[in-house]
Amino acid sequence: MVQRDELISAIWEDESASGVSEQALDALIRRLRDRLAEVDPNHQYIVTVRGHGLRLENQLRK
Repeated sequence: MVQRDELISAIWEDESASGVSEQALDALIRRLRDRLAEVDPNHQYIVTVRGHGLRLENQLRK
């Protein structure tokens, strides 16, 4: 589980991270989901956990 602010800090490491909007992060996550769907359209790899953040969903977990 990764919180949104942790993602912002990891992606935008410098002081510009403070100016990153929720919309910019949402757009980046959407593009990543789209790219992953091109490889495997039957699996959702990035799962939003409401109120907590994002989780990488491993196919091996059931």
